[in-house]
Amino acid sequence: MPAVHHTLPIPDHAALRKDAGKKVLEELGRLARTDERFRRVCEIVAQADLEIEAHVEERNQAAMSLWFYDGVRGLNRVLGISAGAYDEMRRLALVGDRLAPINRAGERMNAEELREAARRAGVEYVETAAETLPALAETVSVATGRRKAALPVLQDTALALMEEPYSMSTEQIGELGGVTAKYVRDSKNKAIKRRGY
Repeated sequence: MPAVHHTLPIPDHAALRKDAGKKVLEELGRLARTDERFRRVCEIVAQADLEIEAHVEERNQAAMSLWFYDGVRGLNRVLGISAGAYDEMRRLALVGDRLAPINRAGERMNAEELREAARRAGVEYVETAAETLPALAETVSVATGRRKAALPVLQDTALALMEEPYSMSTEQIGELGGVTAKYVRDSKNKAIKRRGY
């Protein structure tokens, strides 16, 4: 069976991430109080993490099913990841090592060998993969954009709450945002490092 290039819609991942990030920054910009901003930004990051965790595995399973069982190639753009990351994803799925070669001794596996290797590796066949993959990829991209935009705000607000006039401890800030004191400390340190002091 020859390799088939997909005809799936390719989401505009850069625009999706940018738009999601812009909405987050607009929402956070409307919050005047630093403590309210910190509480809300912690919620946004936690929600994004949950969304990513809930959908990324399903997205990856759909992509691997299309690649291993249906012979569909070129899915990295549908996924919104680089070709290198897509190669690593396939290696992890098949051999459990992101750097290991998939093909033995430089030979390419034929379609049946690839299917059999996927079955042995526990890669599941997803019947609705072609229908669900673009939507799953969009969901992960939007959540990633929200998280990426929110993290610097979280870090800067943690630092601001530790400084005058607030002078809050990491424990107090952690309670405020529902995170650990270590998380607050790490966030503050990242803000300091990003600012260069």
